[in-house]
Amino acid sequence: MNNAPSSPFLSDTPAPASADAVDDVLAMELVDRLTWFVRLRWGAALSLALGSLLGPIIGLPRVWPDLAVLSVVLVAYNLFCQRRLRRRAAPDARDLRVSALLQIALDLMALLVVVHCTGDLASPLLPFFGFHMAIGTILVSTEWMYMAAGLISLTAFSLQVAGVWSIPTLAPAVAAVPATDVVSALALLAFVGFLFGIVYLTGSVSDRLKQRNQELREASKALEDRSVELQRLLGELADLERRKSHYMRISAHQLRSPLGTVRTSLDVLTSGLVDLASPRGQRLMRGAAERVDGLLLIVNGLLDLAKVREGRLRAPWTRDVNLNQLIADILDALTPYSDERGVKVETDFAGRAVLEWGVPPDLVHAFENLIHNAIKYSFPDGTVTVRLAVQGESAIVHVEDRGIGVPDAFREQLFLEFVRAPNARSHAPVGTGLGLALVREVAANHGGKATFEGGLGPGATFRVELPLHRTPPELGQALQTGDAVGYPRDTAPHT
Repeated sequence: MNNAPSSPFLSDTPAPASADAVDDVLAMELVDRLTWFVRLRWGAALSLALGSLLGPIIGLPRVWPDLAVLSVVLVAYNLFCQRRLRRRAAPDARDLRVSALLQIALDLMALLVVVHCTGDLASPLLPFFGFHMAIGTILVSTEWMYMAAGLISLTAFSLQVAGVWSIPTLAPAVAAVPATDVVSALALLAFVGFLFGIVYLTGSVSDRLKQRNQELREASKALEDRSVELQRLLGELADLERRKSHYMRISAHQLRSPLGTVRTSLDVLTSGLVDLASPRGQRLMRGAAERVDGLLLIVNGLLDLAKVREGRLRAPWTRDVNLNQLIADILDALTPYSDERGVKVETDFAGRAVLEWGVPPDLVHAFENLIHNAIKYSFPDGTVTVRLAVQGESAIVHVEDRGIGVPDAFREQLFLEFVRAPNARSHAPVGTGLGLALVREVAANHGGKATFEGGLGPGATFRVELPLHRTPPELGQALQTGDAVGYPRDTAPHT
């Protein structure tokens, strides 16, 4: 069983941040209890005022004006307590606990004065100590009330033995029994036992109830957190299903259109309506071949995307992947294409970026797509800039062009499958719209992210951020146990 305090109001130990909602509930409960205590105090003040007036009539001539003065004091600090509670907009646990302790202490002091004025241990109001001790044990911790019981006992003993409060205006209305009398000693012992017994009995029940309530609140809070997490997961699942449905619908559409064209061309040729050797027949064959090439591009793109998404557990992770060298090699391979398009490619490498773990084929595919797109959608004599920098624990790659740009309406959808803006289709008819989706998947697979950074002018800038020091979750167990089966030799754990 947890030995922690059952409530933040019962201990000086701060509650954990995760229990903030539970603390708010407990604070509101304590506000309600203190409000109820204030209401009881109004009745006590009225009773003291009536007692001071009726005392001389019933044989207690000395209670006036002592009890009257005490009732005025009680009304004054009760007004203060009431206004303090009403002004409180957001309950604070520690402040409320201090307020509760202060009110209990003042009430016990007032009761001590009343009991002294009405006969000390012979006072008929002694049982009210039991009521206050029980209420105090419910409001605050049992340890505090044990301390209060000890102080009250010490005060009672002092009043009997040393006559500490021998002020004439506070002289008891009923003479106390001499302290040397056996009856007085037994009465004092009985009073002390009564105080500690009330605290013990109330605390034994109250502490268990407080602890059970705290456990119930924590369980309710945990259940609420689980419910929120479940709602989040359900939302993600629904979004995934929508994306999956969109992906399948768009994929079928992208494949059906060229297949229909190819089928029409073949039907015309096989039916003999057009001679295969004629110029028109040759045009139909070239068109069908172009459509088949487009189909191959789409199928290959889909296969690459599926490989990245579904093959993570079997990905060929490699240690110490040098992004500087990897991007430089891609730029060298794309030089003939950039020369053909009349586009100049500039580089700006600031620092050396080495990924602790990476999948080189996927990274090559991703950055090749970004740089190839930047060249493809640039104007002749345009410039593409590839920047690489190390910021903190991440490698940042920017691919910037000053080409046709991206319409505002398409910027939120760029990384979805088969999304191509109208200006991209007119500028470069050949394309699948799968490249950026693959870039996003590769970045996420490496614990990073790919984003589009738009500007006010033409062109586009894509940003890829990858953590330098990240161990893929699927490799964690294998590396801890030294079992790197299925991975290259250079993926063995470092010593």
